[in-house]
Amino acid sequence: MILNLNTKEKLFLLDALKEKADSKEKDALIRKIERSLKPIAKKSAKAKGHEWQKEICEMISRITKIPFDQSSDESQIRSREGSLNGADIVLTGAAKEKFPYCVECKNVAAISLPEWVRQAESNADRGDNWLLFIKSPQFSMKKIAVLPLSLFERLFTQS
Repeated sequence: MILNLNTKEKLFLLDALKEKADSKEKDALIRKIERSLKPIAKKSAKAKGHEWQKEICEMISRITKIPFDQSSDESQIRSREGSLNGADIVLTGAAKEKFPYCVECKNVAAISLPEWVRQAESNADRGDNWLLFIKSPQFSMKKIAVLPLSLFERLFTQS
């Protein structure tokens, strides 16, 4: 079960727990809550995002049967560095022909779907050829894909 508490609720729960008798379980829960209140380091957040992008690159590689090698300049499937503008996954050559979508990847706890859709749309060649891959503890399945309805329909009506 996922428990999604805001900061105020976490602080209230911490205070309530600290008033109760000592136990290993209580102490462990207090440490978990305190850890969740600490902001994630920017470097750590970027690394987490980049790992998710590489996972998506590997999936695109399996779909297209085109090898993914992040260390090779010749790779047709690459994860873009976080500080650069544009889609998170860079596809060239046959990879772009077989997988002609603008790909955005988000690995986050807080969901900002409207903002991410606008970002994906602005990076796409045409308005509806984008895919958004989200990894978040907010979802029971942890990983989801978001795409425009027009693209969904095209994918299932192509022969």
